[in-house]
Parts: sequence; structure tokens; C-alpha cells
Amino acid sequence: MSKLMGGAVLIGGVVVLGLYAGFGAAPRIESRIGAQAAAALQGSVHGLQARVAGRDITLIGTADGAAEHSRVIAALERVPGQRVVRSEAEVLPQVAPYRLHLSLGEDGPIWQGHLPNAAALTALGEAYPNASLPLGAGAPAGFTEAALAGAEASLAMQSGDLVLEDQTLTLTGLVASPKEAAAVEAALANLPEGYTAVLELDVLDDGKPFALDIEAVNGNATWAGGKLPLAMEPVDLDSAYGSPVAGNIMQARIGEDAQDWVASAEAGMAALANLIEGRLRIEGRTLALTGMAASPKEAAAARAELEGLPGDVSPLIELELFDDGTPYALMIDKSASGTQASGKLPAAMAEADLSALEGSDVQIARIGDDEESFTAAARALLTAVAPMKTAQAELGPERLTLTALAPTPTEEAAARAALQSVPEGIPQVVQIALEDDGTPFALSITKPADGSAWQASGKVPSVLEGFDYAAAAGVDSIASGDLAVARIGDEAHGFADAVPPGLAALELMVSGEMLLTEQGLTLTGEATDPEAEAAITAVLADLPAGLTAETALHLMDDGTPPAFTFAYSVSEGGSLSGKLPSGMTPPEIASLAGLDQLGGAPGQSQSDDSGAEAMRSALASVAPWLKSSESLQLVLQDGAVQANVTASPGVDGDLLAKALSEALGGGVSVTVASAEAADGTLRTNPATGAEQQLSGGIWLPVVDLDPTVEGCTAATEAALEGERIAFLTGGFRLDAASVRAVNAVAAVALQCAEAGHTLELGGHTDSTGNPESNKALSARRADVVAQALIARGVPASALNPRGYGAEEPIADNESPEGRAANRRTTLRWSE
Repeated sequence: MSKLMGGAVLIGGVVVLGLYAGFGAAPRIESRIGAQAAAALQGSVHGLQARVAGRDITLIGTADGAAEHSRVIAALERVPGQRVVRSEAEVLPQVAPYRLHLSLGEDGPIWQGHLPNAAALTALGEAYPNASLPLGAGAPAGFTEAALAGAEASLAMQSGDLVLEDQTLTLTGLVASPKEAAAVEAALANLPEGYTAVLELDVLDDGKPFALDIEAVNGNATWAGGKLPLAMEPVDLDSAYGSPVAGNIMQARIGEDAQDWVASAEAGMAALANLIEGRLRIEGRTLALTGMAASPKEAAAARAELEGLPGDVSPLIELELFDDGTPYALMIDKSASGTQASGKLPAAMAEADLSALEGSDVQIARIGDDEESFTAAARALLTAVAPMKTAQAELGPERLTLTALAPTPTEEAAARAALQSVPEGIPQVVQIALEDDGTPFALSITKPADGSAWQASGKVPSVLEGFDYAAAAGVDSIASGDLAVARIGDEAHGFADAVPPGLAALELMVSGEMLLTEQGLTLTGEATDPEAEAAITAVLADLPAGLTAETALHLMDDGTPPAFTFAYSVSEGGSLSGKLPSGMTPPEIASLAGLDQLGGAPGQSQSDDSGAEAMRSALASVAPWLKSSESLQLVLQDGAVQANVTASPGVDGDLLAKALSEALGGGVSVTVASAEAADGTLRTNPATGAEQQLSGGIWLPVVDLDPTVEGCTAATEAALEGERIAFLTGGFRLDAASVRAVNAVAAVALQCAEAGHTLELGGHTDSTGNPESNKALSARRADVVAQALIARGVPASALNPRGYGAEEPIADNESPEGRAANRRTTLRWSE
């Protein structure tokens, strides 16, 4: 009984001491839990907070969706010492698609949708004070900035809709003028990366300044362009002119005070009414009136109407008189597009005399003598010009000049005979050339390599006039603007009969030129292969007797089997040489090798694709190793592929040779390069596009990182993305592909070690086999990785290799996948 009593006293003392100690430690525990809970909430979108009472944690604030809420609760439940985690936080709904809609109409702005945070709503309120929208989770990055840009753009609109759905912003509606449309576009010019804007805007007014362009002939006025201000109706133009103005008159949709402009337009229309024909234009502060008045009286009346223009409007008046008393003159310009004439002719000229000048700007005098000598000279000149191909003529009181091109000597003789009737008192200067100069016939037809239209030039006999060269060649069209047809000379039927076979031969070529002369036909250019060459020769056998055929052809494919080399080096990039199989192109080869582009200009087999699949397989096999190679050659010969590889320093050449031999089925030669440059040398690797720096004789990627423990951890994880440090099965030798991962980690470790941090290299195995053996193997593997990093310049003092064996699994060892995941190397940075 005394022993029991003693035990009770002892237990009671311990309990009392425990309670006493607990009361003293409770504030410290609460403070520690609060600090760790606050750390767990760092980075929450809306600034979640934790309220700690004793060991109980209550989550308060706003969670950005269920995912963030669950993640934060899980983080709080991992806080050491906590007892209960509760949530009083508001959880924003997950919105998908994430959408914001603004409708601008007569009832004012109406908003619908969600915003990512309260700050976005506050910023939106600066543009639209009454905007009210719920918050929602799931917004893509940059949604707030895109929403504010859209809101700013909508301020320039009169009505419409703004829809921002995920990363597409659509604005439809009405703006007053191009100025406001430009403001909308400017507001959306710098949307966040990944966002696109779709604009469908209607413009109420084109924004162009007021302008007027009226043409009038014999009292009939026609609107030719411009825009009236809102203050002026089209009927005002009718009133000022004295008769209706025809045409589709444009009037501004938005207005401003334009009384001075209206006054100027009315004065200009009144002035235009005094002309036989004329044109009134108002642009800016300038009024231009041009035209013809029947007499000086009507010209003065038109000028008088413009004397009362507003002071800042500048009149520009250019008026002619129907008959100004100047001497008679006739100027003629005849070309392939027609005959144009100008001048002043006596009233005695009959309409029959002027029929050839219909539509020309020729004035008939209403005053003055008939001038019989001038009339006779004008009629003679018109008769001489009529048969000419082209002509430039000028007749005045003192001289007649004529420069012309006659189709044949017959037309030249007719023109000179007509000029014999010109009165002796008018001197003549006449130069008439013949259309055909008598040079030999020659026809050149070119077929361009780029597939553009064929070109024909030269001079052919008249028998070929109207000949369809394109139909004879079997093409859509042949440009023949530089091809002349002779008007004199022999018919040259042999020449004409040689054109169809020559065109047929040219059509069989890839590109080239056919030159046909009276002596023979010559073909130069490029053909696909010997079969095409033979077909061309057979076609030319049909040339007419007496004409010879000569060919100078370059063959794209000489008929030999495909054989080419794909070469790559860090200094030169990739290139091709030799002859590619049919269907295999340089862009395809570059894509298979993982390169942006290739140099070289290889030939191309037109029909033989032997070796293509073997080379495609080889390229796909070696592409992953370009990043670990200083140079590489794949040679296709006789349908088989040989590989010659010079691996980068630090690569296990034996393992690389074995890996490539297995992938290519043999035919692989691998050597390992030694760095010849000094440590610190920089270069750009074309296979990765990344900059590299030499360290410890090995090329390492150049990385930019934050030299804190967190920054080193993040940089290490990024370096191993897509790469893995792995070993040969059951051993501690790094496999061939691990060199890229080791190089990437070494580039990070060099900077982080310099910052004073230590890298733990953890070797891990699965649970298969003896635990002690596994631990020893994992320790040896961790040491192998450490030695590889030391060889690349990382100080040994910054490395802590450790073997964990199967002690820290990350997956179930009962499955092959789980065991593979557990066989790994972990990298942990610490201060």
C-alpha cells in the first residue's frame, strides 16, 4: 500500500510539473504555429490570413477558387503542433470560360461577368464609376490589364459591346469618326502577351473635312465628290446654281458651325452658273473655279460672285474664253490607244473634216476669218495622219510639222501625197519612219524557273499574226508585249512551222529559252532527267527541213542513285551536300535533326527514293545526341547510313557509341573531343540555341539565377526539366544521356557554391535486393555524380554525397513503375 501511495505521489508531481510547464509554453507554441501558418499562406492571390488560438488555426479571407483553398488547408494541416484547422474563408467560384461583358446602349453601361480581384474592380471604377461585378477564380494571366484596356477603348465608342472571354477581347459597335476608331485601336495596342483583339467597328462619319467638287456643262451640274456640312442641305446647292445638281451628294453625319463654308459654297455655285462649262472645288480654305465662259462679260459676272467670300477663304480662279482671238492651231497625237487633238480651227471646217478628231479637245472659232489656206493645210494634215500607225503633228500659221510611223511604204507614200496640197506659204517639216526595219526574223520565248508567265519577244513574219502561242505550248498565257509582227518581207513558212515543235520542246523543260531564227532553233535551260532530254530531242526531230536544232541542257537528275551527307558541327551548324532521294527535302531533314535551318545546296533525285527511310530513321535517332556532339556526319551511300560522331568533352564515348549502334544498327564511329579553348570561353550551341561556357574543359550551359537557396533550388529543377541523371542497370556508371543533366546541374552549382551554399547529392534505390548493398550502391552513385560535378569545376567542399538506399521511397515498390521512380538522384541545396 505504501508503494502504491508513493507511485501516486510521483505521478501527481509529474502531472503538476507538466501542467506548469505547459502553461508557460502555450504562448510560444501559439506564436510558432502562427508564424508557420502565415508562411504557409504566402503567395495566396487575395492575401489569405490565419487566426491562431492556442493550437487551433482558422483560415479567414478570400480564396481564389477551390484549388487554392484546398492547397492552403493542406499546407496548414502540415504545420507542426497544430490541432485543428478550420476555414471561414470565402471561396471564389471557379469561372470557365472567364468572361467579362460590357453593353453600351441607351440605358447606360451594363456590366456582366467576373473580375479576378478587388483591385481590378477599383481600377475599372475609374473609367466606369458605377461598375459592379462579382469576383471569380480562374482568370488567365493579364485578364485585369486586358479588361482595363478594353474599358478604356470602349470610352471612345457611342454604343456597342465589349466581350473579354479568356484571352480574346472582342469590341463591336459604333464610333463617331476615324479619330475615335483610332483611339479604340490605340487603347488595345499593348494587350498582355497571349491576348488577341477582334474589332468590328462602324464609323458614323468618315472624319474627312468638308469639301465640294461640282462639274457643270451647258447648265447641267453634277456632284463629283466631297462632303457637305450638316448645316447645308443638298437643295441649297440647287438654289444657288439655279437648277438641280445631279449625283449622290454626301452630307456629314456629325456637325459643327460651318456658316462661312456654306456661304463660300453658295457663292461658288452662283459663279459656276455663269460658265458654259466649269468645275467648282472647295478644299479647306481654298475655293477653285475653273472653266470656260462664253465671253468676257460672263467671266466678269462669275468673278463678281466670288468677291464676297469670307475673308479667310482664298479664291483660285482660272477661266478661259470660248473664243479668245488667238491664231488658229492644230495639234495631233496618234498612238495605239487612239487619236487626241487640240487647238483652234476655223468655223469653215466641216464636221466631216473633224470626224477623225471626235472626242478630242479641239475648239471651233466663233469669230474671225475663215482662213482658206489654214483650212486647206488642216485638211491635208488630217488626211496624211489617218493611215499612220503613230503620229505627232502640229499646224500653225507659220509651219506644219509631222513625225510619224507608217506601217508600210504604201502608207508613207499616201501621207506624202496628201501633204502636196498644203499651200506653198506654209513650210513643212516631215519625218516618216517605217514600222518594219527589214531586220531578220527572230523569236525568243522564255520559260521562267519560278513558274511565272512565259515571255515572248522578237520579230516574226506576218503569217504568225494572231497565232496562239500559249495554246501551242499548253500553258494558260504567254506575255507577248515585246513581240513584233513584220508588215513587209517574206512569209517564211518554214520559220512559222518550227514554232509549234519548239514550244512543245520548251514545255518539256523545267525552265529555259527557245531561240528561233531563219537558220535554226536553239534550246538552253534545265530539264529534269535523261528521259526528259530524250523526249525533247524526239520533239525537235519534227523541225521543217533546212532548220537545225541545237540544245544546251542542264539535267536536274543525272540518273545516279541518291547519295548525300548530313553534316553538323557546333561552329558551323548543319549543312547538306550530295543528292537527296526523291521526296526528301532540306526543311524535312532540318526538322528531323531538330535544327532551324541547314546550309548547302544538294541535288534532288526526281524519282528514286532509295535510302530515304533509312536516313529518316537515322536522323531521328541521332537528333537527341546533337546537344552532346561537337560534330556529326550521317552519310547515305548505296541505301545504307554511316554515322561519324565527335562527342562533346565529358561524354562517355563508349556508351554513346553503343547507344547509337543499337539505334542505327551498326555503322557508327564515335570519338570524344578535348576542349581546345580556355576555361570561361563562351559559344552558342546551334542544336540547343543556348549559350555555353567552358568549365573544367567541359561546355556547360550559361544560366542566370538568384544565388539564394530558393533560387538555386528553382534553377536546379529547371536544369533537370526534360533531363535525368541515370545509371546503367545494377551499376554506378552514368548512362550516355546523363551528361546533359550533369552539365546543366554543374552550371547551376558553380554559381550557388560561390554564394556559399552546399548541395546534397542523394542516391536512392528501390527495395529490391539486400538493403546494405542498396545503400552502398546508392552512396557510390551519389559519389559518382559528385566527382562528375567536381570535374566540371564545382568545388568538392560544396558537395555532400549521401546514399539513402531504399529508405526514402517516393512511390510503391510493388510495381515496376514505382521501383523505377524510386531509383533516382535527389539534389537539395542548403546554406
